Amino acid sequence: MIETLLMAVVLMAPPEMEAASMPVVIATRSDPNQTGRKASAYQGIYYKEIYEPYRQCVAQREGRNQYWVTGNNGKYQSTYQMTPALVRGAAWMMTAELKATYGKSKGLKIRNILLETPGKRWARQWMDQAFWTVLNWRGNASGAQHWAGGRFTCYPGMVNYGGDR
Repeated sequence: MIETLLMAVVLMAPPEMEAASMPVVIATRSDPNQTGRKASAYQGIYYKEIYEPYRQCVAQREGRNQYWVTGNNGKYQSTYQMTPALVRGAAWMMTAELKATYGKSKGLKIRNILLETPGKRWARQWMDQAFWTVLNWRGNASGAQHWAGGRFTCYPGMVNYGGDR
């Protein structure tokens, strides 16, 4: 009898309750995924494999592949050294894709958590998504000016990134 009631509740549950659990949105500095050179954790609509060497170069140059880092007395956040305003703007830019991927309710919940959280605390997946979204928002490498300059040159046309410097 109890099993039948439980099955009825599960079958009548709204789709949001049936969906998979919430992905990790906030990460700690001690999370091993938050440090080190790895392939992009994001492969969505703004990802372009041709720019992966560029992303790896920027991640090393700006934050040495440490997603929890800050620079210039906290003015820049994460391995991509984005300003808080750019981090916030990226969260807004990601909204449509988040809703399409996770459903409206969960997508908005993820976006709202991102908006309330400094970029240096975003899990790698979200910061990689922010990078790709900003980079390709208006076309191929249209946002590359955000990562111009630095102690060594990274450019969107790179075909290989050799590693740590």
